[in-house]
Amino acid sequence: MHTRWLTGRTFTAAGALLVMAGVFAGTGPGAASAASCQAWTGAQPPSPGTLDNSLSSVAVLSPCDVWAAGFDLSGGAYQTLIEHWNGFSWTQVDSPDPGSGNNFLKSVRAASASSVWAVGSASDGTSSKTLIERWNGTAWNTVPSPSPGSGFNELNGVRVVSANDAWAVGAYGDFGTSRKTLVLHWNGATWQQVASPNPGGTGNDNYLFAAAATSDSDAWAAGEIVTGTGIQTLTLHWNGSNWARVASPNPGAISELFAVGATSATNAWAVGEVTAGTSEQTLVLHWNGSNWAQVTSPNPGGPANDNVLNGVAVTSTSSAWAVGSYETGAGQSTIILRWNGSKWAQVATPSLGTNNGLSGVAATSASNAWAVGYFKTSGPEQALALHCC
Repeated sequence: MHTRWLTGRTFTAAGALLVMAGVFAGTGPGAASAASCQAWTGAQPPSPGTLDNSLSSVAVLSPCDVWAAGFDLSGGAYQTLIEHWNGFSWTQVDSPDPGSGNNFLKSVRAASASSVWAVGSASDGTSSKTLIERWNGTAWNTVPSPSPGSGFNELNGVRVVSANDAWAVGAYGDFGTSRKTLVLHWNGATWQQVASPNPGGTGNDNYLFAAAATSDSDAWAAGEIVTGTGIQTLTLHWNGSNWARVASPNPGAISELFAVGATSATNAWAVGEVTAGTSEQTLVLHWNGSNWAQVTSPNPGGPANDNVLNGVAVTSTSSAWAVGSYETGAGQSTIILRWNGSKWAQVATPSLGTNNGLSGVAATSASNAWAVGYFKTSGPEQALALHCC
């Protein structure tokens, strides 16, 4: 099963996504309500790594301008992987690898066609630093970013409000100490650390995996608190002045949030997983402007198998997508869930390898959504992308 790469802790993740040139019609109530989105289709992106390829995140500017970011491996250390869709095909675009050890990109978002951000981490084999890269319309370049921890620094999510307002979130820690939430802000000139809560205290780990923002006074960060007795969901909110924790449901002893998306101050979704018995089940939370509440979500793998959601894209109060993977007993299959304004329902997706899944999703409207990840058969994992139009 594919994993989230985070120093000091390994997270189960929705494995791999398969993208094929073909039409995959949705089935069930979710598909019938899919408005203009009639089918999932796609062209396979390049997979330069001989041992491993994975796309973690996708950013959509237009039907002819899409970016995907992740990592690949050909031996030695992982390297950053950035790919671009021009409306006809995917091509790999050169990206920096500043670390002598592993270099990962976890999230990508765009302000414009000439301003795209990707974040992750770069290591020297002993410690890791935050990694931020920017597309200026011609090339990808590294941009200096704070790394407050002496041993561990990682960025997992980035969201852009405007050319002068962007957020990146993750975690940091010193050697031998617990992890703390890390929040960085772009003011148009530099990335600077902004104070953020660590409700787990100094003796427990605090992680942020994703961010969402609708304005300069409304942003969310989601993740988890790891304690000696379990894992709790963590949601932080920016009100224009400071970050504060907002209470969120914990339906199981292990409750985790891996993604968050929002369209307004009264409409946000966060997704992840919750342990039920011996298996992991999908976890979906909704913010209505006053509180976070759990919303029923499908588990196509059933109660005996693991089901997880890694990405969410929200376009309106009646349209949202959530993606991930579920176990079948013989491997992993992709999950795509669709919110139609009343309920979440599964939409049919391809799973052609023994391990398939989705890691990230982005959408500009109900009729234009992309999801990315990887798939594996008997060879190395391959980078893939799906388009719903």
